[in-house]
Amino acid sequence: MNGNQLKLIMMGLMALDHLVPLLPSQFGLPIHMMTRCVAVFFAFMAVEGFHYTKNRKNYLLRLYGFAIIMLIGNTLINTLVIKDPIYQVHNNIFLTLAIGVTILTLVDFSKRVKEPFFRISSIILAISLTLTTFLGFIPVEGGFVVIPFMLLTYFFRENPKKRDISYLIFTIPLFIMPLIGLSDYSFNMIRVMLEVNPEFLFILVIPFIHLYNGKKGRSNPIFKYLFYVFYPAHIWIIALVNFYLNQG
Repeated sequence: MNGNQLKLIMMGLMALDHLVPLLPSQFGLPIHMMTRCVAVFFAFMAVEGFHYTKNRKNYLLRLYGFAIIMLIGNTLINTLVIKDPIYQVHNNIFLTLAIGVTILTLVDFSKRVKEPFFRISSIILAISLTLTTFLGFIPVEGGFVVIPFMLLTYFFRENPKKRDISYLIFTIPLFIMPLIGLSDYSFNMIRVMLEVNPEFLFILVIPFIHLYNGKKGRSNPIFKYLFYVFYPAHIWIIALVNFYLNQG
């Protein structure tokens, strides 16, 4: 399958995940768990975009531009309409992807530049930016999973076997961390903690990555900007509907 086809599938899963507040409660948990592959798939495609784009500067500007649009839209909705924090919108995967591509740009620059000062500076900046997002100092959506995932995808892009193994290794700490320090290691307690912290299930993205044939698909501008428009639009609409349905 080409990139456009897989993106459509992922947008469907993404919309399903965001529709959870409007669905019967018993559907929420399984849907949320099975859709952990969505953000990392778009991160995978961002790495592909970084590799194939003819103008990385414009690619970065587009990501940061839509991140700003999303931030402005979220702020307006939260300030003017949805004043209840329970229903407010804070999603902004554009910012996460933009920071991820920025880190890749720094890493790639450090590999190409000859001057030691610029090489070392680029590496330090890339490491610093990675750590600040991973540790949550920069509050980006899914950053502590998406950013390391993008780096693994970048470094092992030419070797799918090593790439998949790196994903499997990365999922181990994500599986273990929620279980550290539990007072009760009963099956039910472990199950609840993993249900509440299902980030390790990003690994479900591997089959979709292997379906990808390396081709972008049709170059129609509609496909180029579909995700950029669909992502904020459906989140804002669902948030507004959820807010109004729960009023009074």
